[in-house]
Amino acid sequence: MIDPAVQDVMKLYLEHVGLPPELSPEDQQEFLESESERIAERIDNMKAHMQEQVLARYVRENGHPAPYMEQVGLINQAWAQATEYVIAEEIYGQDLPEEMEAYPPDQESPEREAERDAARIQVHRSDPERWRNPLNCADPGTEANGLTDLLWGRRDATFQYFAVHLIQARIEDSLPYPTSTTHPLYPSFTSLLDERVTQHAARAR
Repeated sequence: MIDPAVQDVMKLYLEHVGLPPELSPEDQQEFLESESERIAERIDNMKAHMQEQVLARYVRENGHPAPYMEQVGLINQAWAQATEYVIAEEIYGQDLPEEMEAYPPDQESPEREAERDAARIQVHRSDPERWRNPLNCADPGTEANGLTDLLWGRRDATFQYFAVHLIQARIEDSLPYPTSTTHPLYPSFTSLLDERVTQHAARAR
């Protein structure tokens, strides 16, 4: 029987993300369950992390542990925030708040993590807009890195982060991309990347 928490995630995933149409119905269901279990596990890990942090913060600020009922309130608040953060990132594609960037990675074996990454990348392989969320992209190759440095080497790290994945996606999809700053596509690609960086910054605030 599927855990109720996983079922809730599955409903959200179906409503807001959807399933890869290229998969068979059986593979779609397996993918949905796997992704939902992964997200539910992330929520549990985030809850434990944030509960520990909020209780430790209370001790630092007050010099003693929180009274029992206050602990319950703090924990409930931390759990709600943990769920909100992970769902916002995983389901709605929003960035984690700045204070959560140092959150430790999920506790799973490197091999299992690599398998999940490979499966996620494969699922998004046919999406031309996958560069907008680089976690869904394959690692950029030498050509993409070299072109990004040539075209936008003076831009900041966030801009280059999206740029290199955009170029890599275009290379993989055999679609045109700028090869110099005088290339006809260079202005439109720069504007597209500026727009994505602005969206990224707005979500981070």
